[in-house]
Amino acid sequence: MPSPLPLSFRRLVANDAAAFRDLRIAGIVEHPEYFGTSVSDEEAGGLPLFEKRIAGSQEGEAVFGAFRGARLVGVAGFYRVSSSSTMRHRGDLWGVFVVPEERGGETAERLIRTVIGHARQHVDVLTGHVTTTNVHARKFYSRLGFGFSGIETKNLKVGGRYYDQEILVMDFTATSSETPPSTS
Repeated sequence: MPSPLPLSFRRLVANDAAAFRDLRIAGIVEHPEYFGTSVSDEEAGGLPLFEKRIAGSQEGEAVFGAFRGARLVGVAGFYRVSSSSTMRHRGDLWGVFVVPEERGGETAERLIRTVIGHARQHVDVLTGHVTTTNVHARKFYSRLGFGFSGIETKNLKVGGRYYDQEILVMDFTATSSETPPSTS
């Protein structure tokens, strides 16, 4: 059950790097099959890795946090797929994680809607990935308006096991009748 402390959402800043690192590593420990990295990869980069992610390397890149009072309880990032003139219209949703006690309420939805609102100002298409075995997340993203444009087979390999991932897509230039249908 969520705490009675207020829930707020904001872009992370350098001072949030340690909390971001701790939450991301907690997510990878809980569900390594949902992340395209490992705990050892994340720890090897140290705090500078998380500061760099927060700062971004291209215009508009950002990591957003959900805070319950002063505690970081959820994160989601947005990055530009490429600076190339032929691909800079695309962005990617990444690193989504919400602590267990905040799941099933408004936290994840408001966090992702914050990222969507930000991405809409910077790109024409927002993509992402969801592990096909994560039925709850697939339904969640569909409810938020993401379509599914295909499956990347064996996209992750964790502990010797392969995981397929569905490609999420939200086209900000499409009218509602042009939005790709969900394949799930």
